[in-house]
Order: sequence, then C-alpha cells, then structure tokens
Amino acid sequence: MKITADENMPALALFAPLGEVTRCAGRGLTQADLREAQVLLVRSVTRVDAALLANTPVRFVGSATIGTDHVDTAWLAQAGIGFAHAPGCNAMAVAEYVLQAVLEWACEQGRSLDSLSVGVVGVGNAGGRVARLLAAAGCQVRGCDPPRVAAGERMDGDGLALDEPLDEVLTCDVVTLHVPLTEQGPHATRHLLDAVALARLGPAQLLINSSRGPVIDNAALLARLASGGPSVVLDVWETEPQVPAELFARVRRGSPHIAGYSVEGRTRGSLMVYQALCEHLGVPPAVSSQIEPAPMRWQAGVTGPEDVLALLRQRWDMRDTHAALAAVLAEDDPEGKAAGFDRLRRQFPVRHELAGVTVEGLVAPRWQPLLAALGVTIRRAPESDT
Repeated sequence: MKITADENMPALALFAPLGEVTRCAGRGLTQADLREAQVLLVRSVTRVDAALLANTPVRFVGSATIGTDHVDTAWLAQAGIGFAHAPGCNAMAVAEYVLQAVLEWACEQGRSLDSLSVGVVGVGNAGGRVARLLAAAGCQVRGCDPPRVAAGERMDGDGLALDEPLDEVLTCDVVTLHVPLTEQGPHATRHLLDAVALARLGPAQLLINSSRGPVIDNAALLARLASGGPSVVLDVWETEPQVPAELFARVRRGSPHIAGYSVEGRTRGSLMVYQALCEHLGVPPAVSSQIEPAPMRWQAGVTGPEDVLALLRQRWDMRDTHAALAAVLAEDDPEGKAAGFDRLRRQFPVRHELAGVTVEGLVAPRWQPLLAALGVTIRRAPESDT
C-alpha cells in the first residue's frame, strides 16, 4: 500500500508497517503526488476535495487535526472514501496557550484572575478545556455555544452554562474563540466577529483567537485596532500563510497557527488517525494510544500568578514565537513571508504540555486546583528548602 503524508505530520513511523510512506509538502500537494497512493494523511494546510482526489486511487484520508473545514467530507462520503480526523487531540495544548496569554496580560495589567470574567465562544474539546483551566484559576467563565444549545444542551459536563448570548459574552474581560470554521447555516462562523461585534470590544478587554483565522474579519479588526479596541492575541489569520504586517504590528501577541503544537497534542493526532486507519483496514493497532508525559522538576514554589506564568514558560514561551514571526514579517519578499510562516510551523521547537511536571516547592492552596487541572504533580519541598 502507498501512503502519501504531509511531511509536517509527526510520528509517521507509526504508518510504516501498513505501507510505503512518502512525505511531501502539505500546502503544495497535487493530484500528481497521489497517482499511486491509496492513503492520504494531511494536516490543516491541505484542501482535500474532488479537485485533489478525483481520478486518484486514494480510498482513505486521515487528518491529524481537530478541525475539518479543509476537507470536503460530503464529497468523500459520496465517493466512498474513508475519512478520520483527531477531535480533541490538542485541546490541552490550546488551553495552555490561552492560559499563558491570559496570565501574561493579567499580570501586566495588574488584574487579579479572581476579578476576570472570561467568555468562551465554542465549548467543544478545546473550548471546554480552556473553560476548565480558567475556572480552576478563579476566573468567572461564561460559555456561548449556540449549536450545542440548538441540539438541546444547556450545560456541559462540568456544569458550565452554554446559552450565554454572543452579545453578552463580548462584554467579558477576556473573550476567547474556539469554534470551527463554517460557511453556511444558522450558526455560520465566518466573520462571526465582524465590524459590528468588534465595535463592542474596548481597551480594557483581551481578545484571543486560536480557532480559525476567518472567524474574525481581519480587515475590520485592523480598522478597530487603529482607533483603539481590545488587546489581541492571534494564532490564526484570515489570509495565512500571509500575515498582514499592519495587523501583526497592532496585536499583543501573534503566532503562526501553532497553539495546539505540543509534542503530545500532535503525536496524539497522528495516533488517532493511525488507529482509525487500522480499523479501516481491519488490522489490529500495533501500538497503544497512551502517551507518556515528559518529566520535568520545578524546584521553585507557586504562590502567585507570576509563578504559574513562569512555569508555563518553562515548557514554551509565546514571546519567543512572537519574535520569530516578527522576524519573518520583516522580510521584503511577500512569498518569502509566506514560506517563513510555514517554516516556523515545520521547525517549531519542542514544546511539551505541563503534564509530567513535578513542583517541588510550596504551592499555595489558591493555585492547587489549577495545577491539578494541568496534570502537574505537587510535592512539598523539604523543610530546609522552604
């Protein structure tokens, strides 16, 4: 069996026993790359539809991503092509990204987390994990998920109400977006935050988008930021891999669509697709779905929000990624900027989730629920170290 895979997909060695794996650039994938492939493995940068797959031998598509807006799933079903993706694989990585952004902003603003209201728009795998972490941090979390409400749900499994109207959620101190990109229907999310919605956000607020770029009208956002507006953290961009330099210059933090790029999250995505392919082929998986966390000792204590922020930065510091994207955008060649965006994703440094960390210093009771929600082990330091 021939397997064509995005070269940026981790753990491709998993698939080697199932067939011959050929790596290629996901964004430039063409029909010519699939002339002999029965299986296609992608990430979010590859548009998978009839234009790519018609008249090819591909019978199974796996996307190691949580979203499916890049895949024409209806056409795949009509064509009898199997499909699997990886919902929830990087939910914790995204949640840690959002937590770091909120902590950094709150510390610089002198805002107590207990005083912050947080509106989570889209309470699925990632949004739900974000809500749990920020609630454990003491924030007042409000959920907005119209599709789930329309399906008869009023609360998620943690007791968070899902029926807050978007207009009300936009009054929160922090607004964070975790919706799929949908083009049609009563709950379409393209330009969910348009000029009218963005006008409701002011300088005392923080807006975070780690879902899909077109969920925010980027042109309207640039105009809003030119006349004030909220602090903004963008991991996704409407025109990516092109990032408007003018918009980047006005955001608080920007990154190249890597909020979910933890080692664990990306590997989990590949594992989920691998298991789905094994099921499709009728063969038993050769490896477990369990991922061992990366151990790390933190010998300091955690007594305030600055300590939690410092702990998150030990695993990955979003300031470094912002600086790296700024350097790419300083180039003169637009094509070079787009290539640089993809290069940052392809060469993203090793980033582990906090699960696996052991805190050996004293942890104030105030922060114990949050560290537990992050999967951190708390061990009091010996008396001589306190």
